[in-house]
Amino acid sequence: MAWMLAAIAKLILSFALVGAALDASETALHSDDECLASDPGAAGCAMSALQLRGVQAPEESDLLEEGGEQEVQEGEESFPEGSENDNLTDSLGSLVETEWWNGWSQGGDKMWGRGTGIESINSGNVHYYNKGMYEAHRKCGGPGCSLIVNPPGHRSKNVFHIHFVHYQSYGASLKQKLEDRVCGRSGWHSGGLPCHGKAAFFPGFHSIFSEAMTGGSIHHASLIAWPMSCGGSGTIVELAYHCSIEHQIRGDYNPHFR
Repeated sequence: MAWMLAAIAKLILSFALVGAALDASETALHSDDECLASDPGAAGCAMSALQLRGVQAPEESDLLEEGGEQEVQEGEESFPEGSENDNLTDSLGSLVETEWWNGWSQGGDKMWGRGTGIESINSGNVHYYNKGMYEAHRKCGGPGCSLIVNPPGHRSKNVFHIHFVHYQSYGASLKQKLEDRVCGRSGWHSGGLPCHGKAAFFPGFHSIFSEAMTGGSIHHASLIAWPMSCGGSGTIVELAYHCSIEHQIRGDYNPHFR
């Protein structure tokens, strides 16, 4: 009889120990968040977290793949969504920003926009680039200013940018030569201009790239706009082919870096 009582006592004790272990496990699971907040370095917290999160939750994986940040590859250009379809007009009044960023941003003495360079311009998108020239003109539009776009192979960055500069002695001499050539005359005029180029006078300051395209292809040309020319009555648009005279105009030309 005594041995039966001892066996029953051992059985009851075993059930008690199993129950206590289950309670402890449940308590650890429920207290995991509190543990992490109060003592994130504790060994118990680390073990509990490992037990609870041995694998990444599937829904987190899906979210990362579908909505995670995308790494932009070097050389790719990223523009505001919908900008390609926006209606860009050629007037100064159209410079009010639309629902998306208008695509031109100042960096130093340059206005930066979409595309790789002047070779990106065509009849379908020229309005956008005219708008960029208006922005550059806002930064430097006086009689001592020059607005310059360099051609392929003669620029350091293949991202469209317009230089706006106050010209120095070479620029002053060149502008005088251009005025002597085109003021009071219509059409394009060449001969004796830099890089076998040509120039034309246009009243006011309007749609510079569209005006330049009336002289033929501009895809391999430097384009230089001279505001307030011919007594302040308009703009001289100059094309210089397969070269850049930007630094001569700026007055910082150094042949050792060319």
